[in-house]
Amino acid sequence: MKILKILLMTAVGLAVLAAGCENHMQMKRDEAKARWADSRAEMLTKFAQGAYARGEMTKARDQVDEAIRLTPKYAPLYVLAARLALEKGEPDTALTYARTAWEIDAKSAEALYVLGTAEQAMGHMEKALAAFAEAAATDPDGDSYVLAQAEALVAMDRIPEAAEKLQAAVSRMPGRASVHMAYGDLLFMSHEYDQAAGSYRVARRLDPKRAEAGERLGAALYYSGSYEEAESVLCEASESRKDAGPAWMTRMRAECLMALGRADQARNLLSPLAKTDTESAETLLGLAKCDVLQKQPQPAREKLEAALARQPSHAEANALLGYLLIEAGRPGEAIPHLQLALKSPEFPGRETVERLLAVATRRAGAPGKSELGEAPHPSGGAAMTNPRQGPEAH
Repeated sequence: MKILKILLMTAVGLAVLAAGCENHMQMKRDEAKARWADSRAEMLTKFAQGAYARGEMTKARDQVDEAIRLTPKYAPLYVLAARLALEKGEPDTALTYARTAWEIDAKSAEALYVLGTAEQAMGHMEKALAAFAEAAATDPDGDSYVLAQAEALVAMDRIPEAAEKLQAAVSRMPGRASVHMAYGDLLFMSHEYDQAAGSYRVARRLDPKRAEAGERLGAALYYSGSYEEAESVLCEASESRKDAGPAWMTRMRAECLMALGRADQARNLLSPLAKTDTESAETLLGLAKCDVLQKQPQPAREKLEAALARQPSHAEANALLGYLLIEAGRPGEAIPHLQLALKSPEFPGRETVERLLAVATRRAGAPGKSELGEAPHPSGGAAMTNPRQGPEAH
């Protein structure tokens, strides 16, 4: 009987031991399966990242979808899934993937960054800003994170805070062209053109192949009144492009040349552009300014009439035509043009136009009365607007 009990106890013990071993083995198998899934997901993610970088979005999505079916705990996979969803215009899906990435790795700056991007796409600016700020704090040397933070602050009209963040980033990352560019953009937007030119100059030096650095440096120099250097920089930027370059750059170069008294060269730049620019008023306005500088009022008026046929409310074209009509002894015709110019709240030459309007009104009320010398040029004596004050768009 004693032997039977021993045998029974032994059998029970062996059964328990066997069950324990089976559970242990199952755990080992589950862990191995999970490790394999994570490894497989990591490999697929790397392939998908390569496809994404090459612009092969369909291939990238297929690989990401296959990886997600493995349900791995691998944050970079969900970061890429969120980016692909954003590319597809699905911000709500992107937000789900971004949150999953962040839940897997709350200290991943990339997960926080894509989370902020998804929140921003959904219009949740405060949440987006918080995510960008945390990403920048997690990786202070990651320029894309602080740039996103600054961009969000600008979008929320918190310019001084954005400037503070970018200033600190410039001090922390003095060798990053992207940071100097962003700070230059903020200064330019704040009409601090001299300082903006300094930032763009550093960015251009750090990354000579960055075409926009030269273009923006030229624009900042133009608005700061450094016309000769601006024209030289813009010329170099234009010649370095494979295409003809944007129309605003050609027009800005022409404005610089006019300010330097080189109207013939300005005309040579604008004339070919006029053949292709058949919609905006800007190129015709530039050619009219060349005519004014070369004392050819009739061709100038004709070009301004053509420009206003395209854009009837164009403030500068109306102001210049009003001036020319006053000089031609037709003040009554000048009045409506000057009044239209004043309807633009952003037009920088308002004081001059108001004086012109006063002159035109007096002359229209007293025919034959000479007031030569009283009618100031709408751009202060030169055939262009004072760049320190505007205009912003070319």
